[in-house]
Amino acid sequence: MGEKITLKMGDWLINSGIVGLCNILKHSGDQVEVTSQQLEFDVEALENFEEKYFKYLIDKYEKTLSWYKIVSYEKILQYHEDNDFDTFKDDDLDKLNKYIKDVLKYYLNSASYKAAYGVMDNQLDVIKLTKELETIKLKKSEKIEDKLQDIKDAFKKVQVLIDYCKEADSRKYLAAKNVIYTIVKNAWEGICFLNPQTKEKDMYLDYKGYFIEPVKDYVEEDKKKYKYDCFTCNGKMKDMKNDLSFLNNMGFDVSRKSSHVWNFNNDIAVCPICKLVYSCIPAGFTYVYDRGVYINESTRLETAININNNVKTQILNETDINANLTYRGLVYAINEQSNEKMKYELADIQVVKLEDGKYRFNILSRQMLNIINTSKDDLNRIIKGGFTEGKDYFNIYELVIERILNNQNLFLLIHKLLVVKITSQDTKKVRFGTGQVVRIMNINKRIMEGMGYMEKANKDIVGLAKNSGYYLREDYKNKKAKDKLNGIAYRLLNALKTSNKNMFMDTLLNCYLYVQKTVPNIFMEALRDDEKFKTIGYAFVAGLIEGKDNENDKDKKNGGNE
Repeated sequence: MGEKITLKMGDWLINSGIVGLCNILKHSGDQVEVTSQQLEFDVEALENFEEKYFKYLIDKYEKTLSWYKIVSYEKILQYHEDNDFDTFKDDDLDKLNKYIKDVLKYYLNSASYKAAYGVMDNQLDVIKLTKELETIKLKKSEKIEDKLQDIKDAFKKVQVLIDYCKEADSRKYLAAKNVIYTIVKNAWEGICFLNPQTKEKDMYLDYKGYFIEPVKDYVEEDKKKYKYDCFTCNGKMKDMKNDLSFLNNMGFDVSRKSSHVWNFNNDIAVCPICKLVYSCIPAGFTYVYDRGVYINESTRLETAININNNVKTQILNETDINANLTYRGLVYAINEQSNEKMKYELADIQVVKLEDGKYRFNILSRQMLNIINTSKDDLNRIIKGGFTEGKDYFNIYELVIERILNNQNLFLLIHKLLVVKITSQDTKKVRFGTGQVVRIMNINKRIMEGMGYMEKANKDIVGLAKNSGYYLREDYKNKKAKDKLNGIAYRLLNALKTSNKNMFMDTLLNCYLYVQKTVPNIFMEALRDDEKFKTIGYAFVAGLIEGKDNENDKDKKNGGNE
């Protein structure tokens, strides 16, 4: 047995690095010991750690990489060749041209790929081959059959490039370039292979020399005479060279910004072991489309590893990876964790998100965790709903989860959605139905009850109120007065937004006088409680706007899951 390295949990930053380091070692088959608050492993596990580091990131994020976009086209090549191009049509030619122009030529001629070619064993002249590969255009009088030989020739050239990229050495270096600029750079930069002035062209050797060798030397050193303490683990250090300036949005250049520290004298530095741990943050976080998420479960390391790996698995296993998956993965992991029969209670947790290049923090209370868990079905039904405003598209699921993470109620969002539903007639811009808005009302009702702002109702006040709106809508349709409903809905929404019960009830009474019906008893509940008033009122307006007929079909058509 060799010497061991022990890492103890601390703040979210070091915790995400420890989770990442553990993921890397486990992925490579190394033995690690995970106890309640710490990770322990043999120093020997750091042998070839630079290979393990990149292999983990490449394996996990493979389908998101440009390298994968290149090699995955091989299935299409094989399909058409096996069928002797019998099914090759105009749209297939368009796809081939797009692949040649936007994938092969674009990526294989990129600066990062060109830098990788010099350290690879296979010295195929990729640049020359991509120049020889041209897109194929059909003239007005030409058909696919007229260009079939050109297409077959293009397929052969494409296959040569794909075979080159599929080689182990190509995957090792080209895919590594991908994870450096799409994954690693989210957490840290400016040093090692992310230093523009680095002299080492091989990113594996660069990482080894910068992060691994110093740890091996540090472990063997006699530290009795060292007078400095590591800022993170309090371990002894001989100097203050290892500052945190390389960490995005966390560190700073101590030589240029000395005013950031007490008395202009920097006292923030870390030992080589902690610096290695910080380099593993990209393996602890989950990243997609320049966004990241990490759940800082700080009570048990094993739980932190499991819940964050659940997030990663849920996000990266999706066939259609998109921006709102960070929230979907987060919710999935929380639900999975709360469903497990654990010996402890899930406490309040910190959610760390990377958005627009900045870290954002939320404390998700136990109450909100329970709401997410009990709202699983409602959340699943709004995943695909959204709307366009100006040039921006908003996903409803994302908007809801964002507010839950911020411990906010959903009344303003519900109001916004109903206004959008009334004002826009373009189904391409409004891809949700009022059935999905009602799902959000159900979630909001649980939030309000959980926060103690609203008494728990013994009946389905949302469903009853929506049905009341639907029946009033039908009465107006029978009186050939359906055109009046939008104006009525506007007045009701204005009353709800300003919490004006008198305005709401006056409008409501006039409506029921018009159809000569009695006001439903559900509105007696609304008068007793301000939050119930809004809940019942918005549900009523939802029924008034769209009713409940064929609601499921509408939600499906508008991109929902109802």
